[in-house]
Parts: sequence; C-alpha cells; structure tokens
Amino acid sequence: MIARAERAPALLRLAAPLAWRDDRAIATKLMGFAATEQGSALDMLRAAERTADPRLRRLFLRHGLDEARHAQRFRDTARAIAPEHAQARHHEAVRAERQDLWDRLGETRFVAFVYLSEARAAKQFAVLADHFAGHGTLGPLFGEIGKDERFHVAYSKQLLDEWRAAGRGREVARALRRAKLSGAWGVWRRAGHRIGDRVVRLVMALLFLTVVAPFGLFARRRPAGWRDTTVSLRTREDFRRQF
Repeated sequence: MIARAERAPALLRLAAPLAWRDDRAIATKLMGFAATEQGSALDMLRAAERTADPRLRRLFLRHGLDEARHAQRFRDTARAIAPEHAQARHHEAVRAERQDLWDRLGETRFVAFVYLSEARAAKQFAVLADHFAGHGTLGPLFGEIGKDERFHVAYSKQLLDEWRAAGRGREVARALRRAKLSGAWGVWRRAGHRIGDRVVRLVMALLFLTVVAPFGLFARRRPAGWRDTTVSLRTREDFRRQF
C-alpha cells in the first residue's frame, strides 16, 4: 500500500539515515535517480515532439532539458563520491529507457501522470535537502533540483486546473485516478524486484546449507580411489546377464 501523501515525508525522513548510510549507498542511490531522470527526460522530449500545442511543446521541452541536466548532475556527483559504486541496480537502470508515455496515455493522462510523479519527487528531494543540509555537495544538489521539480508541479497543476475550468473536470478526475493506480502498480513492481533479489539470495543460501554442504561432507567420508567391483560368475545365466 502506498503511504498517504501527508505521511510520505515523515516516512522518508525515517528511512533516510539507513538508505543513505555511507558513500557506497549514496552513489548507488544517486545513480538510480540518474536513471529515472534520464528516462523522464526522454519521455518529456518525446511529448514535446508529439504535441500539436505550442504552449505544451515549450513546457515539455523545458521539462525534458531539466530532467536531462538532473540526470547528469546525479551521475557526476555519484562518481565524485564513490566511483567504484557509481552504478544503478538492474531494476533501476531500466528506468533510463523511454517508455513512450505520451503515445500510451494521451494528453490528459500524461499531464496527470507528470503532476503526480513530480509532486512525489518534489517532496522526496525536499526531505533529502533537509537531511543533507550540512553536506557541502548533496544539500545544495537536492535543493537546486527540488526547485525545478516544484516548477514542474506548478505548470502541470495549472494545466489540469485550466482543463477543469474549461468543462473537462470528469476527464481530469478520471485521468488522475488512473495515474494514481498506475503509480501504485509501479511502486509494487519496484518493491517486488527488490524483494525478489533478497529472496533469491536467501534461497541460494538455504540450498547451500541444506544440499551442497551436506553432500560435500558425505563425499569426503567416502573412501578415495577405485573400489573392487568384481562379480563372481557361477552359472551360464550369470554370464549372460553381464551383457
């Protein structure tokens, strides 16, 4: 279940000390953010190409360039902090690819998705800016990127409000509901990847303890070398059974 919006910052603050506990964890998390921002940039630029509305094209283009810059900032910072660990995990790296959201969702659902996604990101980066307030690099980084995210929230909300005022209220409400459901599925799926990785490691450990290790002990107890398997052939029938 996804935490309610008002509870999310509190949960993020509680998790931050563990999630960002050392340079290795910081570099890995930053590379995950870089992958997400890169994928977002590709989708925003794709939307800018596809829309016929000049105003939307201008907003989406700026948004896409912002996200591309964020991705590069996250990568550069990760490599500066812990270059040997500056690599996104597999389930995060796939987010760097374009999802063609504009083509799949259409205008209203796409903007609803942007609004909800950017609102979550803005809250997350605000928490991290506070958490790293005393850090000379990370505090300013999250503060700067958070400012861009707040602009993305503001413009997408304004678009939705304008469409409501133009008589498209039911369409906007439906788009927001569907975007929330797709967001819940995405969170569940990402959690499944993380849990799956841990389950695989646990199963392999159990297999080693219950199968491989006992088999190794049994093999060591068996006498080494060739064993005499001579069979006594006493009758003609015994001889035929050998063939």
